[in-house]
Amino acid sequence: MNEMKSSFFVILCFLGGTLLQAQSASRVDLLEQWQDAGERNQVRIEVDSLLVANYYKLMVLSSKVSGVPGYRIRVYSESGVGAKEEQQRERARFLSLFPDVDAYYRYDEPYFKVYVGDCRTRSEALKLYDRIKKSFPNPILVDDYINIQ
Repeated sequence: MNEMKSSFFVILCFLGGTLLQAQSASRVDLLEQWQDAGERNQVRIEVDSLLVANYYKLMVLSSKVSGVPGYRIRVYSESGVGAKEEQQRERARFLSLFPDVDAYYRYDEPYFKVYVGDCRTRSEALKLYDRIKKSFPNPILVDDYINIQ
């Protein structure tokens, strides 16, 4: 393994020296142009328009999303008559059994849902899953944006 690293280093040095020789003439030209510019030394950076557009798309998307990527567990999901009231009861039941874990309402038409936990890692979410599966029969682990405490 050390022999391979040594060979790679020798090749890298050879290529680096070759590139430096090839660029030495143009380097002098750039230095002369820089000195000829005198007091108006300015740097102008041109950026591809697609890069700028993608940057602004990312900024808009980031402003809409609150929290950081993580995991939650869905303990309730139903639709129909009385689903909203049942959602509230299930959340209250969860909070009475697990007061140290946050629970959140969500309505994804036509379903009323209750999500619990703010887990940064999958292993943390699986530990919570094991804690609550006896009290809530069909929990589902989901990717979500979570709150950081």
